[in-house]
Amino acid sequence: MTREIRLLVLNCEFPPIGGGAATATWHLLKELSALPVKTTLVTAAKGGRFTVKEFAPNCRIHYLPIRKSHLQYWSTRELVAYGVAAIGHMKRLMRDGNRFDVCHAFFTVPSGAAAMLYRKRMPYIVSLRGSDVPGFSGRFLWLYRSIGPLFKAIWQRADAVVANSESLAQLARQTAGEIEIGVIPNGVDVERFSPGERRERGRTILVVARLVPRKDIETAIRAAALLKGEFGGVKLMVVGDGPQAGELQNLSQSLALDGTVEFSRYVPRERIGDVYRRADVFMMTSKREGMSNTVLEAIASGLPLVVSREALAGIDVPEAQVVPVGDAEGAAAAAARWFRDEGARRQAAEASRAASMNYTWGRMAERYYELYCKVVESRGA
Repeated sequence: MTREIRLLVLNCEFPPIGGGAATATWHLLKELSALPVKTTLVTAAKGGRFTVKEFAPNCRIHYLPIRKSHLQYWSTRELVAYGVAAIGHMKRLMRDGNRFDVCHAFFTVPSGAAAMLYRKRMPYIVSLRGSDVPGFSGRFLWLYRSIGPLFKAIWQRADAVVANSESLAQLARQTAGEIEIGVIPNGVDVERFSPGERRERGRTILVVARLVPRKDIETAIRAAALLKGEFGGVKLMVVGDGPQAGELQNLSQSLALDGTVEFSRYVPRERIGDVYRRADVFMMTSKREGMSNTVLEAIASGLPLVVSREALAGIDVPEAQVVPVGDAEGAAAAAARWFRDEGARRQAAEASRAASMNYTWGRMAERYYELYCKVVESRGA
């Protein structure tokens, strides 16, 4: 018998605010609308007004004003503001007669903390995304040290905790102890991200990421400088924004890469697929990832990969060229292989596209729906 689920989703990030978790939530909600799920998402507003919008059949989004100042960067004040606003809004929703079967919280804090406060009213699931796992990000070391016990308490009281990759789950288990950490990977829209029509191949490398030190974009820029000396017409497209933008642009200028490196801080969602189709190789040498949406988008677009093992995060792409974090020479040599050998590049492109079929958002939505049903049945037993 098919069970209808009344789902409350908490995530401070939703496009255009945020990064990978925002993208994941957007696609998950789209796919859940085709299943017997009635969803309410509580997220942060871009502007200063509370609004409610219809997103898809049986899916409404409640935007909470928190005075957000930057689309892709979160301050401590903003995270606290969202958490406080979400707690208050959940209270109002239930006071007004809304009933939910399960709460799905993206990020341990602030969403997981808000969900934990209402655990007697509804079961909750925590989706671990990366920075909400102690040890993941150097930027949040102070947070891990100051409220580390709260992270474990949120997981202990949750009805299920799931990471978006096995590598992130392994990191979480160092804090979790006996708490079970499951894995449901990110997915990818294989229709929006596709190879498109064949064109004459070039020498364009693509990086799509937040411009933060953890993404190691410096390595791609240094690799482009090395490749420029061997190949004419090499291009590096860096798509994304973040606090490291100025530093990376200065590095590019210092390496005399004007005209070689192109920075695009923002690309509208409807055009991002075309950006991938303009590229010949995707490069990502992150120091740590949960599961990279952009790597999934790259393989769905049929791009050969030059990636660190950390960036791959368990995504199974047999033809990927894996290089160490920070190894510009290795990254340049791997990209050069694709530039020199069109047959090998084409084989890698086909392998990438084939691998992406194991990560469709439809499959991931079905796995989450099964988890919702399991949690609801377990709580009702």
